Amino acid sequence: MYDIKPKINELLEEIVGEDNVSDSYPESFENLPYISFYELTNTDAYKIKEELYTEIAIQIDIWHNRSTGVLARQVNDVMNSIGLKRDFARDIPDPSGIKHKTMRFKGKVNNRTKIMYQ
Repeated sequence: MYDIKPKINELLEEIVGEDNVSDSYPESFENLPYISFYELTNTDAYKIKEELYTEIAIQIDIWHNRSTGVLARQVNDVMNSIGLKRDFARDIPDPSGIKHKTMRFKGKVNNRTKIMYQ
């Protein structure tokens, strides 16, 4: 098993600041923009004797009172910088007027070298 969450948290904090990133749903929407992220999968990619590769999928949600476009590009760039590739992105309509974009990223990490593959 490979724990990528601390690295993702660090990279996202560089975009919006420490107080505006969490690995859970936002408690409030008063201090926007906000980025939340969730580990969707973290599995043994090949299920052999020793876990050599861990397959990881991460969901990142961007919340903003204006546009999510600039932040989405920045998120995409930092996720690509560690080898995760975007698998999905979509704007989610919200009746409150808050702009919400969800993005999903995938990769396989070699647990010995810590290099991410697709």
